[in-house]
Amino acid sequence: MESSLITSVGALVLGGGAAALFWKPLLAGIASIVTSNRAGGEIITSYKEQVVLLKESNHLLRLENDELRERHDRNLRRISMLETDLRLIKNALGILLAMTEADHNDKFRKEVDRLISTLEDRNDVTDK
Repeated sequence: MESSLITSVGALVLGGGAAALFWKPLLAGIASIVTSNRAGGEIITSYKEQVVLLKESNHLLRLENDELRERHDRNLRRISMLETDLRLIKNALGILLAMTEADHNDKFRKEVDRLISTLEDRNDVTDK
């Protein structure tokens, strides 16, 4: 009986040691998997938050871009109207000049010539 008790205790100690050697890495592996899954979930959650923020930023940038495009179009229309007005003024001054040639008013003629050349110079600068 003594020998079977010693054998049983020895088997229990050796078996428990073997079980401990087997369970320790298994439990560590399970803990690692749970931890890495939690960390992976946090990373995925972080990426999802970043995607939401990027979508919001993209939407705001699109709105700003649309507003800038509308302002640009309005400014182009205004420039076109001003260029038309400039041509009309130059033509009107040319007509005035032609009408005053009969009167030979040199001072008026010089002033109109100066205005026409100034308008042409400014027009040349805006064309470049």
